[in-house]
Amino acid sequence: MLTPRRATPADADGITRMRSEFILSQPLDPAWLALCRDQLAKRLQSGGDARAYVVDAPGGGLATCALALVGPVLPAPRYPQGLAARIQAVATRPGYRRRGHAKAALAALLEELEEESITLFELHASEESRHLYEVLGFSSDPALMRRTKVPAPSRGDDTAPVAPTDDWDAVHRLAAAFGRLDTENGLQPEEQWTLQVLKLAEEVGEAAQAVIGARGTNPRKGRSHSWADVQDEVADAVITGMVTLARMRPDAREHLSAVLARKTARFLPPDDPSSDPSGSSRR
Repeated sequence: MLTPRRATPADADGITRMRSEFILSQPLDPAWLALCRDQLAKRLQSGGDARAYVVDAPGGGLATCALALVGPVLPAPRYPQGLAARIQAVATRPGYRRRGHAKAALAALLEELEEESITLFELHASEESRHLYEVLGFSSDPALMRRTKVPAPSRGDDTAPVAPTDDWDAVHRLAAAFGRLDTENGLQPEEQWTLQVLKLAEEVGEAAQAVIGARGTNPRKGRSHSWADVQDEVADAVITGMVTLARMRPDAREHLSAVLARKTARFLPPDDPSSDPSGSSRR
């Protein structure tokens, strides 16, 4: 049996997809997948309210996940810390079931939560998973009830896409859409990343081809492009690069900012006159 490990923000994409595919009654569309992934990545960070354990599949990706969300409740003698944990998702991919992975991941998750002095745990159990939870100490409670109020569509059309809130939101939605398509085609994460990097190389090649066309250095084609075409191709390469990073890392925005900061510190040191916006130190 594979050993579970504590999940990191980088696992948000895999956990979100497993929840969508194996738990929800209807799979999430790319926009909702991106929204859930980005929220979960933040909530899995230090200080966040999400806790999760996962089992890595030998061929890449996740075999199993167990996710809990911790929230405040009014304290009582049985939960004096005033905290409760809702087990949000426990799922195993079909090829890895009945090997004890789900039990091991959930047990590790419960152990960590108990170390945080959390004593109240809740979950929704299907008939096929009930025995697993009973083995780990859960029992049915006839008093528990559930109510879901679905918000009315704001424009009378619940299928209307929600406009991206910013550039990175659009990038993550594109990454989610491409990732879902590749997953449906049976591609593992590393295969998807490889093809996406090759797509980036293709876009850079098209920008280079546009430069050749703008300078007219191809004897057969002559001046086949303008510098405006070059700029458009460079923009395509930049967008593809952002999408590539987003497909590899849920924290793509933050990671890019960190790398940019390192590059800035290297190439624009504080004593570099060009780094002074006022220009007072320029000669």
